[in-house]
Amino acid sequence: IISQEFWKREYNSNPNVLGQTLTIEGVISTIVGVMQPHFSPFYSEPIDLWIPINAASSRYSARIDHWLRPVARLKPGATIAQAQTEMDLVAKRLEQEYPATNKGVGAKVVPLHNDLYRFAGTYLYPLFGAVAFVLLIACVNVANLMQFRTETRRKEYALRVSLGAGRGRLVRQLLTESGLLAFSGGLLGIALTYGGIQLLIALAGDFPNSADVNIDGRVLRFTVGVCVATAVLFGLAPAIQASRPNLNVVLRETERNASTASSRVARYSLAVAEVALAMVLLVGAGLMINTMVHLQRVSPGFDYSRLLTMDIQLPEGGKYLERVRGGDMEKTLPTVTAFYQRVEEKVSGLPGVEAGALIGALPMRCCIEFYSFAILGHPAPPPENRPRAGYSEVSTNLFSMLKIPLLKGRLPDEHDTEAGPWVIVVNEALARKYFPNEEPIGQQILLRYEPYPVDEIRPRQIVGIVGNVKHFGLGEEAPPFVYAPYTQQPAVFPGGAARAHLHKAVLLRTAAGPRGGSTTLASAAKKAIGEIDPNQPVTNIMSMDEVLARSLGDWRFYMQFLGIFAGVAVLLAAVGIYGVMSYTVNERTREIGIRMALGAHRADVLGLIGQLWLKLTLLGVVLGGALAVALARLIGTFLYGVKPADPLTYGAVAVALAGIALLACYIPARRAVKVDPIVALRYE
Repeated sequence: IISQEFWKREYNSNPNVLGQTLTIEGVISTIVGVMQPHFSPFYSEPIDLWIPINAASSRYSARIDHWLRPVARLKPGATIAQAQTEMDLVAKRLEQEYPATNKGVGAKVVPLHNDLYRFAGTYLYPLFGAVAFVLLIACVNVANLMQFRTETRRKEYALRVSLGAGRGRLVRQLLTESGLLAFSGGLLGIALTYGGIQLLIALAGDFPNSADVNIDGRVLRFTVGVCVATAVLFGLAPAIQASRPNLNVVLRETERNASTASSRVARYSLAVAEVALAMVLLVGAGLMINTMVHLQRVSPGFDYSRLLTMDIQLPEGGKYLERVRGGDMEKTLPTVTAFYQRVEEKVSGLPGVEAGALIGALPMRCCIEFYSFAILGHPAPPPENRPRAGYSEVSTNLFSMLKIPLLKGRLPDEHDTEAGPWVIVVNEALARKYFPNEEPIGQQILLRYEPYPVDEIRPRQIVGIVGNVKHFGLGEEAPPFVYAPYTQQPAVFPGGAARAHLHKAVLLRTAAGPRGGSTTLASAAKKAIGEIDPNQPVTNIMSMDEVLARSLGDWRFYMQFLGIFAGVAVLLAAVGIYGVMSYTVNERTREIGIRMALGAHRADVLGLIGQLWLKLTLLGVVLGGALAVALARLIGTFLYGVKPADPLTYGAVAVALAGIALLACYIPARRAVKVDPIVALRYE
């Protein structure tokens, strides 16, 4: 069965595709179906081909392969607990019937959705919190707007109450106005969401179910609920305040915009809240930017400049592999090593290539095997405590081409053939962990093909120690690792362990960098490999710069999204501060005019406005900083090289936010210093 995307891409949506054949790992296969669009695989990247399992093959009948995951649908009314009880009984019976392979092997029944998305909360809840903070800032702006309108209409409300209008009528009117604002914003938000979804997919890249991210009934109901909550929560307080005017005071007021002390406190408090919430989001964005800066300074442990990479996966069959009768064993043929040697020779001689090398586990991308091992001459540990290390086959020139430093001993060379003593190179992490008080060089280890209880046929001698390579990403610690020459491999492997020998990444060091002529060089490399085996595909062609960039995908995604939310929050906070300061200047125009008439200078007026700006900003920054310290731990798993309470980040964010708030105060302050005392004294 082929995916619909593969059908469109490779067969141009040919309606007669059923019945056509293609060769998959040396086996001629017939297309019998096309999968529905965007079918999401389990625990994996997008898949194009599905082939049936041959349960009768020795690989599965031997019962030592436990990597497949059963999926079942519960009967109506059945519970997870009931299904778990039944599976415990099944596992117990299998353990009794097949003690050699099923001892201690059980089945844990879990809801598939929970298992697929068990890590989603780690990613989504902090982003949801950021969205909530942006919403709060917007709501605070709306609340301030309603407060301003209430204060400017105090006389109107007082007159209406004096003429017999009920308080309930006034509350309903103001709630209706706030509801119209909320629902208008909600409708505009839904319209903008369509563009936001495309932005999300563009920033997050291709991920399972990405095509199903859309606006459905649940999203609409949630939006309606948020609109109602916004209208009630942030429109109710001004409405209640407006419905309870002090008629004696209000009707005697001569100043158009006079406001009570309590309303001023509320207005300033909302402005402080905006600054504080913006501070939290800016700190989150600043911490992620700081993380990216630190990550980009991390050395991967090798020279990745001017490297072009591509993958080769030899088929499990045909001229490269055959099954061994009588057990779950596979025999790789001498053609495998001969193929790799010819590939290495061919690609190294291409125009524009300085050197070529092969590796089984390309750092930060693919195919790391983890094997346990025994150190000969050391007491054997319990099976569950055996030493473990990452494993990769390499060409002998890999370390010199990638400039991985040799710390001690020697590197593999052309004399390390299959007939000679088998050698292995370990990294510094392994030497420190498993040989803390002794010399690793000269020690012999015997690798075991985990999870198969089968050891390699010969031990390997440690001949060198090399620097650590960041195999799992720039933000991850380098694990203990061993490197073995691909020319020194056994012929027979248990189960699917042969795949480690059948997969290689080809690395080409170019003379001028892969960006300019990557397409030409990739085509030349594919042609050279095709001359060796016309049926062998070459996939995943990309520069090592791209590989490193992809390894930073999660951090970059978080930085970009928190940056977007922080930018929106700062914009809203700036608008809110501008509104508060503008209203304050408007309200105090008469006072400013009197001050200037009595001899106050423009600097004095600027100081009056600046003092208020400074108080609001400093209070918001302090409160926001304290809140950010408490909440920054939520993104702690995404931070690298920076602590959640990093003082440099907090200081930079505080200065930036204060500067933005100062800009928001500029226009009101400029208007204040231009007040004409004569006009201001006539101000009603």
